[in-house]
Amino acid sequence: MVTDLFTMLEQKLEMVLGQTARLKEANATLAQTLAEKEQALKEAEAALEKLTQEREVIRHRVDKILNRLKIIDTGESA
Repeated sequence: MVTDLFTMLEQKLEMVLGQTARLKEANATLAQTLAEKEQALKEAEAALEKLTQEREVIRHRVDKILNRLKIIDTGESA
């Protein structure tokens, strides 16, 4: 009877250890996925910042062109 209890205890311990190993593996996988997503987010943010800066440069250039056209249209000199 005592050996049966030890056998059950050993089985439960093996089950818990197996589950712990699987959870550690899943956690490592999730940590890797998170790191990849964080890197992708940083890259996307950098690309967005670059596009925003380019848009501002283009907007400034378009404003300059429009102002030149206004000067031409009204006959004023620069």
